[in-house]
Amino acid sequence: MLSLTYISTASVPFEPPEMTALLRQSRENNERRGLTGMLLFKEGRFMQVLEGPDEVVRERYDVIAADPRHTDVRTLLDESIEERRFPQWSMGLPGPADDELRRAPGYDSFFETPARRRHSWEDPSRAQLLLDWFRRRA
Repeated sequence: MLSLTYISTASVPFEPPEMTALLRQSRENNERRGLTGMLLFKEGRFMQVLEGPDEVVRERYDVIAADPRHTDVRTLLDESIEERRFPQWSMGLPGPADDELRRAPGYDSFFETPARRRHSWEDPSRAQLLLDWFRRRA
């Protein structure tokens, strides 16, 4: 199985309605393909960890890299894993004003909880450490 972490810059504004649509679309697409992970959005930047079968992760990454809604797509981590660190796919962003987004399946309160808050992160993966770095960056 593959774990791939990338970062990118939004090329269009992402307001709560667009974020809600992105969350729903991504969750459906990833569930159908057997992908898990986490997508974070902060100050116009995305960071995502994708986990799943190698070919599926690479195909999805190629689609993401070609998506005109963001630019400067860079791989930060590409590693084989024995088991998933993220059992489902979710998305987090700091302080969303939209209640619909907060209630959407797959929304994660990642930015609202202390760093390394998850018990499963006792021995964090490099991908999880990158997510914590993204949370703290200015």
